[in-house]
Amino acid sequence: MIINQWYVADDIANVTDKPRKVRLLGFDFVLFRDATGAITCLSDVCIHRGASLGEGRLENGCVECPYHGWQFDGRGSVVKIPSLPADQKIPTRARVDKYPVAEKYGWIWVFLGDLPEVERPPLPDFPEYDDTANWRTVRGEYTWKADYARVVENGLDFAHAPFVHPSFGDRNNAVIHDFELEQDEWSARGKVTYIPPLPKGIWKFIRKERTPVQAQPGYHMSGATMRLDVWLTATWRMVIFDVNTPVDENTTLTRWIMARSFLRQGIWDGDSIKRTTKIFDQDAVIVEKICPETVPTDLREELAVKSDSLMNAFRFKRRELIERGWQLDIEKLRAEINGRRAVVIPSPGRREEAGRNYVLKTAPLLPAKTSPAPAVAAA
Repeated sequence: MIINQWYVADDIANVTDKPRKVRLLGFDFVLFRDATGAITCLSDVCIHRGASLGEGRLENGCVECPYHGWQFDGRGSVVKIPSLPADQKIPTRARVDKYPVAEKYGWIWVFLGDLPEVERPPLPDFPEYDDTANWRTVRGEYTWKADYARVVENGLDFAHAPFVHPSFGDRNNAVIHDFELEQDEWSARGKVTYIPPLPKGIWKFIRKERTPVQAQPGYHMSGATMRLDVWLTATWRMVIFDVNTPVDENTTLTRWIMARSFLRQGIWDGDSIKRTTKIFDQDAVIVEKICPETVPTDLREELAVKSDSLMNAFRFKRRELIERGWQLDIEKLRAEINGRRAVVIPSPGRREEAGRNYVLKTAPLLPAKTSPAPAVAAA
């Protein structure tokens, strides 16, 4: 799991008049609305005696610890310690880490890391979401017992569709012809053409038999986002846009939005949700049993072919971030820290105020590599 990235922590609608405890990258955080009404994200661990702030309550725009009533404002600073006399100053170290928040597409995006704002990656574009005149959207969630990078790669892998999704592809026409990758610093995508199975149901009247379908899977590192565009006919288009939050190293929470340019009446929403969920169910049978559970950083550990080029691009980018020293050291967390001491993901405040001491130490990271290993091209 990698820091210095944006991850979706929750739906905006879930943050109301109570603190909201969420778990990302194996760490707990608390979401709440501060005195201005803005959503704030803080480390969940009270620096006094380790209680969960998410189990507390809101008081005057602050989150109040349920153990001793310490109140933390939207900056993460303690503004009230009930046991202290009024004439005693609150210690300068009385603060917890605060993380940047963005609200977009109905979700709360949290930046987990200490990069300054100008160095943070952008959020992915999803213009169809706000184009309500031409698109109808439905949304949902799906939990996987799998590594989040495996889940993202599964969405980028179109070669599996004929074998895992009978309604999506034809196992007797499974060739993926060469396609060009479009890439930028934080994302990549590639358009492929495939032969769908014989149409059934309503599709018999809409699409001619064996009419080729175009699809464009792609990823964005922010939110571990996977986007799939499908051109079902000359005028009918579908987009599946999902963000994949690593709850921990073995659990991924996918929040998805499906947008369609056709059959935009609400009566068809249930069918869209059912079809999208069915695709995830079919994938989970495979993805939750993949070995090894985590995505290898060395491409030589799994044999790749040309049709895997989009997945390889994701692996190259992910490895680049790991070699910057941004990957959590899970083994060290398990062996030395878990249950024995509290640590946190570093926040921008630690870098901006380098001279100011924090109570909790930061989580261990794998060391950066100054000379990355050469990339291995697909066979």
